[in-house]
Amino acid sequence: MTEPCPSCGLLDRVQHVPAAYHGGHSYFRGRGPAVAVPAGDGVVVTNSQVSGVSVTAVARALDPFPPRRRGGGVLVVAILLALVGSCFLLLPFWASDAPPPGGAAAKALGIALFSLPSACVYAAAGVLVWLYARRVRAHRRQQRGVPAAQQVWEQGWFCHRCGGVYFADAGRLLTPAHFRQLVARAGGYDR
Repeated sequence: MTEPCPSCGLLDRVQHVPAAYHGGHSYFRGRGPAVAVPAGDGVVVTNSQVSGVSVTAVARALDPFPPRRRGGGVLVVAILLALVGSCFLLLPFWASDAPPPGGAAAKALGIALFSLPSACVYAAAGVLVWLYARRVRAHRRQQRGVPAAQQVWEQGWFCHRCGGVYFADAGRLLTPAHFRQLVARAGGYDR
């Protein structure tokens, strides 16, 4: 059993933080509106499937996990830039059919100027790969910190009457945002 809420002194609207978090998720599935689609001489009526998760504001405020990052879009862009850079690298070979006026120095300068866009694109791809590596390292650090953060998160109690979180051994009510900061700091992903 826990201590009553330090703000209102009551226990009837107090819930363990994991229970409040999981109770705030509702899963739904159903049929969407009917849609008429022309098919040849007739019309086909179809119903779409609708499914999803509804999350309450309390559950969203008590979410202990770091924000989810999207996948490898940066890596895909880096690969595409490397391919474009390779196309730019072929420009000097296409342009070197006729020797330029001015001799070998002019030819070397022309090749260098045609290679400059390729070097810039490769530099941009290198920066994107570096950013992707930083993101992967940060994600791994966050994942290592989740068990420690979850230990702190599981010790919290949420008072629905006051809208705050407290620990049974501490005597003050925290806002959900401050509670999440404490959880994130325990997990090492508060940066």
